[in-house]
Amino acid sequence: MISRFVLALVLSLSFSSLSYSQTQPTEIVDRFFEEYNKAGSDKAIEYYFGNNKYFAEISAGLTEVKQQLTSFLNVSGKFAGYELLTKKYAGPNILMLTYIVKFERLPATFRFSFYRPNDKWQVQNFKFDTRIFEELEEASRIPVLNQEHHQ
Repeated sequence: MISRFVLALVLSLSFSSLSYSQTQPTEIVDRFFEEYNKAGSDKAIEYYFGNNKYFAEISAGLTEVKQQLTSFLNVSGKFAGYELLTKKYAGPNILMLTYIVKFERLPATFRFSFYRPNDKWQVQNFKFDTRIFEELEEASRIPVLNQEHHQ
């Protein structure tokens, strides 16, 4: 089922040598979406991971990511834009940017993760899914109160 579709390309530290000079992660993501809008999802994925010196070693994984993303995009409708949803840090050197990506038929969540081992950000991983409504429902649940404390 498409709403359960989850794809993750997780690159371990040993596979994440992609650095973009002093480019900030938000600029990298903006360029990803520019490439997507201009040349399609394959070119966007190639841009995102393209300068990785281990690119040849992970190309089979990227081919699978391209195919999975293309399959999703074929049923999601026309691209209608993107919006930053969250910017989460784990210390000063690990960052996940989560975007709502709008399509005609349904929204998707794209997650871009970055790591800064020295002075330059590098791509760490990319995930996408269509579970935004399930995540919202989960976040809206009221926690069950402990009856002992409320008597």
